[in-house]
Amino acid sequence: MYLLDGSKLELGDIILIKSESRISQMVRRLTESQFSHAMLYVDVRSIIDSDGYGVQSNNLQRLLIESKDDAVVLRIKDESKKRLIIKAEQFARQKIGTEYSTDEAKIAIISKELEAKEPNRQFCTRFIAQAYENAGIKLVQNSDYCVPEELLKSEELTVIENPLREASPKEIEFAKSENPLAKQMEIHNSIFKKARELSGEDIQTFEQVNDLIIQKPEIDAELTKFVIESGYLTMMESDIEKNPWHYDAEKMIEHYRNPKQLAGSAMFFASTEKKTRERLDMTIYTLIQMNKDYPREYFKMEIELYEKLIGFSQQRETEAIKVLKHLEK
Repeated sequence: MYLLDGSKLELGDIILIKSESRISQMVRRLTESQFSHAMLYVDVRSIIDSDGYGVQSNNLQRLLIESKDDAVVLRIKDESKKRLIIKAEQFARQKIGTEYSTDEAKIAIISKELEAKEPNRQFCTRFIAQAYENAGIKLVQNSDYCVPEELLKSEELTVIENPLREASPKEIEFAKSENPLAKQMEIHNSIFKKARELSGEDIQTFEQVNDLIIQKPEIDAELTKFVIESGYLTMMESDIEKNPWHYDAEKMIEHYRNPKQLAGSAMFFASTEKKTRERLDMTIYTLIQMNKDYPREYFKMEIELYEKLIGFSQQRETEAIKVLKHLEK
């Protein structure tokens, strides 16, 4: 079994994969593609894709690949365009929660000229192509309807050599273990469903929830109450319970008996949390500005949540640096 080698990936890399599952084989046959699914790497060991559960983020360490031929990584060729990729990442994050459309995916097989019939829905290749097009980079003829083979053959992209590494038994065990992000997605979907019930509108993302709260202040209290009761605000506490060594230097040293694994984990948190906080800071700044113009209980709740998330990020970085200093002795 293999994993993608995070040290060889860059923000905005496109990952195409396949498997021997019946669905993968069918998609490849119908689309005349070598691969059946596409994902976007957004750095810090994270990928975002659109599958049957909708647009969601996931941990790169949970993406097990059976064979070296089952995955390919594509990267933008033009170095001058790489500065635009941050916009593709922002688009991708804003779409988290958007429902998947099987019907739209089917249309991509037979048509390359139509405009999206369901623009507020996604499937894997539309999601990738639209993210790039939103950043000013046109990968395919029609970003609304495209298939994996078009991404593979895009003149804007190049193939990255040897992007995989062998997974250790412990990594395979982790990849197959219960994924807390599945619970997160379940909570997100329940919030969007409640927003649709209260508004009668097709709400698919948190960005749309923000707009809804501005336009319909009468639902502010009820939606805020639902979000609090959903468990949305306490998801990080669950991570601390399951992975306490991410937040405590002594526990990290105790958890990773292998010095190389200890150093790798500590270096990861020490070097990536700054970027995580930059993203959180951008979000909280937007929320603060919206709450100034449109005071809402929902925005106050979100601001408090993001302040807490920033604190958790600072804690992970601080404890990781303690570990690195310990290793230097």
